[in-house]
Amino acid sequence: MAESLQEKECNVVKLFHELWEELLKQRINELVHNQRDKDKVAEIIKREIEDFLRTFPFRDRFNLHPDAKDNAKALAARNCGNERFAPSIGEYMESLQHYNESIAYSEQGSETRALAYGNRSAVCLKFGLYEECLENIRLARASNYPMQLADKLNKREQHVKRCIEEDAEEFSDRVMHTPGQYRPRNSRYPAPKLSYEAHANVPQLVKCVELRQNSEFGRHLVTTQHLKAGDVLLIEKPYASMLNDKERYKRCAFCHNEDTFTLIPCEGCTLTMYCSDECMDKAYRQYHRYECGVLRDCWRIAGRLVGGIVGLRMVATAIASFEQDLEGWANHLNALDETKVNAFTVDWNKATDSDIYDTVHVLATSQKRRSREDLAMLMFFTSIVHRLLLERTDLGPLCVSSPTKSKLLFDLLLRHWQTSLINSKQVYHMQRSEGQDEEDEYYEYNYAGYDSDDEEEYSDEMHAIAVYPLFSMVNHSCIPNVAPIHLLDGRCAFVATRPIAAGEQLFDVYAFASMDFDRSFRIFCLRKSYYFKCRCAVCESFSYVDVRNMTPQETNFLRLLRMVNVPEHQLPMLVEHMNEVGRRYPKHQYTAAEVVLVRILRMMHSYSLEDDMLNTFGSIGLPGLAASLSRSRAGNFR
Repeated sequence: MAESLQEKECNVVKLFHELWEELLKQRINELVHNQRDKDKVAEIIKREIEDFLRTFPFRDRFNLHPDAKDNAKALAARNCGNERFAPSIGEYMESLQHYNESIAYSEQGSETRALAYGNRSAVCLKFGLYEECLENIRLARASNYPMQLADKLNKREQHVKRCIEEDAEEFSDRVMHTPGQYRPRNSRYPAPKLSYEAHANVPQLVKCVELRQNSEFGRHLVTTQHLKAGDVLLIEKPYASMLNDKERYKRCAFCHNEDTFTLIPCEGCTLTMYCSDECMDKAYRQYHRYECGVLRDCWRIAGRLVGGIVGLRMVATAIASFEQDLEGWANHLNALDETKVNAFTVDWNKATDSDIYDTVHVLATSQKRRSREDLAMLMFFTSIVHRLLLERTDLGPLCVSSPTKSKLLFDLLLRHWQTSLINSKQVYHMQRSEGQDEEDEYYEYNYAGYDSDDEEEYSDEMHAIAVYPLFSMVNHSCIPNVAPIHLLDGRCAFVATRPIAAGEQLFDVYAFASMDFDRSFRIFCLRKSYYFKCRCAVCESFSYVDVRNMTPQETNFLRLLRMVNVPEHQLPMLVEHMNEVGRRYPKHQYTAAEVVLVRILRMMHSYSLEDDMLNTFGSIGLPGLAASLSRSRAGNFR
């Protein structure tokens, strides 16, 4: 995994707090004194922040520079890869990501890039990935691989072709794929389907879930019929999603597939890589041309505001969907009655890009609940990003002669950074690792009712953040009754994790909440981040979120379930057990069965065997098996 892009010395939140106390606080407080209109307060703060930035050297302070290719940095990254590849160390996956970093930084057509491709082909050979090895050899030659080293590359190619011929004879039914092309992943299990009849106009949601609104809960979702544990209630595509910065040299920035061995770089920045020309072209058309020049700096300086970075993607996506017609977009928003728009008012069977955008435009920002300092900080950051977009992207020529368009761009950046801070969800995949530490064993025994001595364990790993129009309307509870199951095709299925009575509200658990935190800290964090006080049963009555088996019989059942050890067989057994008549689910406690249910569903639908480098017994052609077959004959073809 690559290092985080965030830089402590360039943290915009930290610097702004210092500026607020020293220069801005008194000045702004005097101007907004006795002003009760929140919109006018925001206008005053924006004006003062813009005036301040005209003379403040923010570019120097944050070391802001266009994201340009740099062969010197590419060489340094390749050298790091060579160190990890050395036989005395043998950390081939680590070396691979350094080679990808070198490819991302290197100039197009340069010998530096060609050498990184060549080195990456050697890693592919170590893992027995012959087609991937040949693809990297092709890329190296296309990037002017040095003639003096061509003989080594030729020998590697000949060796790989011989290995492919031998495999073809030994495994005639081996499923082949073409590296460098988009390849859908599958989980080996049928994709989830809605458990009940769908809405006529919202086919991704069951009909029995309705939108309600009141003063206590705001907009929220309620079921009109009894739901069972395991029911699939919603299967939704995100409006926008963004790869976690630490995954940038491991996954495709568009489809998020883990094609680490054959990623190709964006030529406009050093941050994004893609599995194929197809994904690169789609990303460019749908959003990347409007963010390419600023994305690295946004990650670098955002600090704790980084949770809203998918807001930049939302704005870029919307601009592309309106075909750069900012004036038409402004007219559309001016005529939009936000009180009458939500994801339930749209006919999704024939929704236009404009209709779909409207469903995220109206998501909560909590702007009027923010303190003056928080709002000023967001405007300070947004103003910097706004200036960089005008300087470095195609948006500059669109806005240079139109203050109205420039203002629209600023307003949308501010709006969607806030909506993303409040509404974005983390996207997870299941990853298998060898061994298990003592803490994990403790968790398995005490919370799930069985001891675990497996050599292989699975864990949830976050790889992206996303904003969903419909699921964003689900409120928080520290004891939720639904959970997201992230599918390998980019969609997310939302599943009932316990029985839910007719008339009850659906609840998710917002990202930070954990059984590790006591009541006072949970309430503090929720108020600070989401601007509400949690009044769920556990926060009203108890300190810690508790997870336990309800009876000795349930403990024994879960131990027996563990012995089955096949997810598709475990799931119906567990669902039947959880939905038995009379079974109780206290509102102040998780049950271990709920934890196990989510885990099984994610193992079935959020885990890609194709990307599992630890697998040594999977289907023919999988990386792990290929590696086991080839190591003895790979030889020294570095």
